[in-house]
Amino acid sequence: MTIRGERIIQQLSKSRLLELEEDFKEYQQVNTNIAVRVVAIEHPWTESDGNPEGGRSSIIIKPQEILTIKKDEDKELQRLFNLKDDCERAINKMSDEQLMIYNMRFVNSDYLGWREIADRLNYSVAGIYKKRYRILELLAIEKGLISVDKNV
Repeated sequence: MTIRGERIIQQLSKSRLLELEEDFKEYQQVNTNIAVRVVAIEHPWTESDGNPEGGRSSIIIKPQEILTIKKDEDKELQRLFNLKDDCERAINKMSDEQLMIYNMRFVNSDYLGWREIADRLNYSVAGIYKKRYRILELLAIEKGLISVDKNV
């Protein structure tokens, strides 16, 4: 393993590396999850007002400012926006090779494992894991989990 790979493992636990992979997986559905959360904020579930006849309801339409504040204060929505931004910045910094591996692992509908990717690209398993660490390192840097060491 390279010095860089060793430093990544030292700075990030195995569970944290798995969490970064989960972040890339969740990123595939992030726009849908954001839209669902926005609808939940804009149209919260309320109990029936007991007005089955269809007369005037006691629900008041909320001004846009209140909805904007609710969206800004919603921790889950902000987490999703941060996830989207972090993943997009990491993806934009990937080399063509890293992007191809990323697409095979996370975007491909076959959901290939690392060993399958290594086989398809004729890499050793150790080689593909080095590339995996570098891809996850890009996301860890964007999330602020590790710092960029210019001396490596």
